[in-house]
Amino acid sequence: MIDLSSNYMGVPLRNPIIIGSSSLVNDIDMLKKLEATGAGAIVYKSLFEEQIHLETIQLEDEMNEYTDRNAEMINLFPKLQHAGPEEYLLNLSKAKKALTIPLFASLNCIYQETWLEYAELI
Repeated sequence: MIDLSSNYMGVPLRNPIIIGSSSLVNDIDMLKKLEATGAGAIVYKSLFEEQIHLETIQLEDEMNEYTDRNAEMINLFPKLQHAGPEEYLLNLSKAKKALTIPLFASLNCIYQETWLEYAELI
């Protein structure tokens, strides 16, 4: 059989077939199928800082929608915070454990501080 091994950003791959970031990578079973059918590596779906900001604002709006409606109902919901990048990191960790081929994380941030923080977390 022909040797298709290659190198991508210094990472050795069994072949140059890299599955790009898409909805396919959200499912662990699909990741295993992609690996079994010959993928050399997978790019995991991006972590977007602006999406986390938007979801945080939406959560706060939803939690405060009924605040101060009347004297008996000051706060309807307990104080909750958005999880930030935690869900992404948890899913990325599960995907990494399920695969033997390289898995590349993808990151898109607005602020330099967040780039550094999220990159260290990943």
